[in-house]
Amino acid sequence: MSKAENPAQPGPSDAILAAWAGATGAPLDTLNDLAQRARSGTPDWFMPYRLAESEAHTLRCWAPSVVPGLFQTESYMRAVLMVEPYTPARLDELVTARLERQQVIGRAVVTAIMDERVIYRLIGSSLVMAEQCAHLVKLGERPDVAVHVLPEASNQGTGGALDIAMKDNTVTVCLTTTLEDVTSTAEHLVIKAQQSFDRLLGAAVPVAESLELIRTAEQSWKSQI
Repeated sequence: MSKAENPAQPGPSDAILAAWAGATGAPLDTLNDLAQRARSGTPDWFMPYRLAESEAHTLRCWAPSVVPGLFQTESYMRAVLMVEPYTPARLDELVTARLERQQVIGRAVVTAIMDERVIYRLIGSSLVMAEQCAHLVKLGERPDVAVHVLPEASNQGTGGALDIAMKDNTVTVCLTTTLEDVTSTAEHLVIKAQQSFDRLLGAAVPVAESLELIRTAEQSWKSQI
């Protein structure tokens, strides 16, 4: 039972769920639904933003410490996630969920701002970082994706990561905190999030110059392989 409830473990099997329902009287369909959500790799508190993101026509994100999830390579995201005590199976679930999120690229217009320190922060290995920088450049060359770098000297964006998903007149924001993200459509948070992103965008380097900064970082990482 404790293993089945442990978030670091894979979701319980169908047999375990059936036995659980029989022993506790809990509805089996409810347990199956919860297990499916757990296997998706998406935590409950992130699910509202995940759904908004999948339907959005415009996405904006600010990343002060790591590459945004939508732009991460598989090797980079594995290196990021491996700091937690996940089992190999659970790690695979989380990676799969993050890769599935990236399917929105090509359908929505995406604008991402990253702190300059992100492209020079060692995640995994020099090879992982070189591949990640090359991937960022490739994405940034797309007409529907804008990648901006915020100069390291800037004092903007100290409040944490930020994601904004827009669909018609509905705006959903995801604010990253120390423990977990906060997803909201509350008007006052939406306004603050949009204003914060606009300030960050104003302080960021234009796309062409940003891509050159990332190419320079890529070459730096390659020299260390």
